[in-house]
Amino acid sequence: MIIKDVKKQKDRIIENIRAKLEVELGNYNNGLISRQLQRGNFITYFEHLSSKKQPNTKATWDNTLKHIIEFQGKNLTFEEVTIVWVENFIEYLRTKLSNNSILTYINKINATLNQAIKEKIIIENPIKNILKPRKEETEIVYLNKDEIQEIINLEFWDNDSKNAFLFGCYTGLRVSDIQNLKWKHIKENKIQLVQTKTKNTVYIPLNPNAKIILEKQKHNIEFVFNVSEHISSINRTIKKMIKQTNINKHVHFHCSRHTFATLLVSEGVDIFTISKLMGHSDIKSTMVYAKVMDEKKEKAVNSMFNFEF
Repeated sequence: MIIKDVKKQKDRIIENIRAKLEVELGNYNNGLISRQLQRGNFITYFEHLSSKKQPNTKATWDNTLKHIIEFQGKNLTFEEVTIVWVENFIEYLRTKLSNNSILTYINKINATLNQAIKEKIIIENPIKNILKPRKEETEIVYLNKDEIQEIINLEFWDNDSKNAFLFGCYTGLRVSDIQNLKWKHIKENKIQLVQTKTKNTVYIPLNPNAKIILEKQKHNIEFVFNVSEHISSINRTIKKMIKQTNINKHVHFHCSRHTFATLLVSEGVDIFTISKLMGHSDIKSTMVYAKVMDEKKEKAVNSMFNFEF
């Protein structure tokens, strides 16, 4: 009798598990979300997505994760990531970061939640129902022709980083694309590659300045530039280089891309062409350079001698 009772109890447990699994499977097939999945650890999932990112992008994901853990701890389920949670997290970030940094971190959470929807872990993204911080316009730092010439003339210990920066000034490539640039991407006097950030293909003709840099890099076999895979390390090197010049600007590697765009605008190249060369998916991103040149024109006009009337 006892053995039969134990067997019946085991059968009931197995049947109960089977029934729950059938409900979960039925819900999944009908587009409904599993309660078990919703109770999964959001932070673990975020870490998993972060591990797949390129080093430059991963740094931002890691910083986002650091703030999530500081705010919440290491236990955070998908169920707990609600509108209220996101709004409270934004308020927490406001005590530490600028609006632009907050927006960057919220966008990483947004991307994670959107991926979770695709994988049928959650059914809705709470971020779509909140008011995100507005992006603030930041000053664009770029170099003029004299400053570029000063860098060219500088004897610097890391020629690969120096040449990579100058190549950015001549081509407008992002640091991630310069890091991954191989000789096979250079064909018929132009660069042809799929951008790391946007996945768009760009075709950039090589001007004489860019060709000179390539000649200087012939010692490298597969990759054109032997530079660090970490943007923070590259930026530290660029700052050391700038300190050896008379340039009094807060220069980082991305300034080379700004320099490329502003040089083209100053030479009268139309915004649409510049947008294509830079691989922008939205021309609004390029319009900021036209605004920079408008400010320069206004400053030039206002510098005229004031006559007495």
